[in-house]
Amino acid sequence: MEKAYQEGKVRAIGLSNFNIAQIQEILNICEVKPTVLQSEVHPYSQENELKAFLSKQGIVIQAWYPLGHGDTALLHEPLFADIAKKYGKTSAQIILRWHIQEGNIVIPGSKNPTHIKENFDLFDFALTVEEIKAIADFNQNKRYYTSTPELLKGYAAMVPPVDEQK
Repeated sequence: MEKAYQEGKVRAIGLSNFNIAQIQEILNICEVKPTVLQSEVHPYSQENELKAFLSKQGIVIQAWYPLGHGDTALLHEPLFADIAKKYGKTSAQIILRWHIQEGNIVIPGSKNPTHIKENFDLFDFALTVEEIKAIADFNQNKRYYTSTPELLKGYAAMVPPVDEQK
């Protein structure tokens, strides 16, 4: 990836699902520092320690599974319903707005046209400090994806065909 960056084929390098130790290992040997880390982040897994580490390194986080992999327990939390009612939004919109205000890059996916439209309708309101603090209390360090050494080995073996691209 560094070669692709140096040749101007990519503008930035990112990592996905790395923990602090793994990121530090990369930082110790890289020539081109990653600019983004895609990692599971949602109200049940807020990754505060990871985000603090990344901030010191000048790396930003992109929230993967930003809505908790569609966990109905998360999406139906009474707090989100109450805040959603206050702003005339959905619980999903409240969670996405929370991501934005927390500084997370968030790219929610949907095939549902209504949800896609709602995912863009996040900029006509802002959560209060008290609402942000209430959402912080949801952190359980609950993840829906867990990496294993076998998965990491498989990912590391993947080599994109950078030299073949123009």
